[in-house]
Amino acid sequence: MNDAPSERVTAQAAVEALRNWTSGQLRCDDIVYPIKYVIAPDGRLVTPVDRTMLEAVDCGLAIPDDDSPTIELAVTLEAFDRVQGAESNSDRWKIFHGNPPHQRWAMIDLDMARFGGCILDGLAVQQPNPLAAVEPRICGLLNREYLEVLRHHLTRVLSLDVPDLRAVGLDPTGLHVRARFDIVRLTFSNPIEDPAQAESQVLEFINSNGTPTD
Repeated sequence: MNDAPSERVTAQAAVEALRNWTSGQLRCDDIVYPIKYVIAPDGRLVTPVDRTMLEAVDCGLAIPDDDSPTIELAVTLEAFDRVQGAESNSDRWKIFHGNPPHQRWAMIDLDMARFGGCILDGLAVQQPNPLAAVEPRICGLLNREYLEVLRHHLTRVLSLDVPDLRAVGLDPTGLHVRARFDIVRLTFSNPIEDPAQAESQVLEFINSNGTPTD
């Protein structure tokens, strides 16, 4: 792929589209399945599947759906077991979405993407999360000590009243918050790339519009 600046910008926008959604329609041969996904630390997607889905030869993913896709992906499904550390990926899905509809699990490799009228190499969109190592600690901190600040931020910025919320995901451009019925994404004003600075920058972001008033 030609590494032109415009293509890099388009690829980054495609990454953002992938992060902004957590659901899509997965086509396995001729059958389309609604799925919910999470992004693994290495940039691949994780979703629960059944045997028929894993046996498919030709797979594609439309996000959020086939009728009005923001991004279309040619993908490959790879089964994984919840052993030898791989359970962290299935656990991550459960933290986001709750009980899985299937007992088997798959990593979804991104082979090619169609976004904004451009065809992109899948690896340009399958970007590792540089904040993966600090994500659990920062989300835990938010959930222990800053839920009211986070709730106030959601109310002021997105006009959402979320009584039961939990920070569940962190990447360089935003924070995923689990609400009662859905996942809400807060997009940072500026990207956060340095794990050492991530905690202070996340707290600064939520406090900029999130400090409760008396």
